[in-house]
Amino acid sequence: MPAYDYRCNHCGRALSLFYKTYAAYDAAEKTCPHCGSADLTRVITNVALQTGEVNYRGMSSGEMLSVLEGGKRDEVDTLYRQVGADPNKLVKDAQKIKKAKGDK
Repeated sequence: MPAYDYRCNHCGRALSLFYKTYAAYDAAEKTCPHCGSADLTRVITNVALQTGEVNYRGMSSGEMLSVLEGGKRDEVDTLYRQVGADPNKLVKDAQKIKKAKGDK
């Protein structure tokens, strides 16, 4: 669902407009819901760039555990490198969690 951020040039408020499709966005008459003005400026916010490498530091412990359980050597190596963790401790912690969950 496309969402676009705007600033109203009449009242100065920030607003977001949501559309079900890109075609709906193209066809819509964009107006400020606060003052009704059509004098809006589109604002670029929260730009996401794909770097090609996953940010393991931002993962929860459960997500990290999934990486470890996945067993893909390159992913595990990258995780270790990014978090600066002791690989042996991570493996032991993963085994404890699996055991506590009842996994074999």
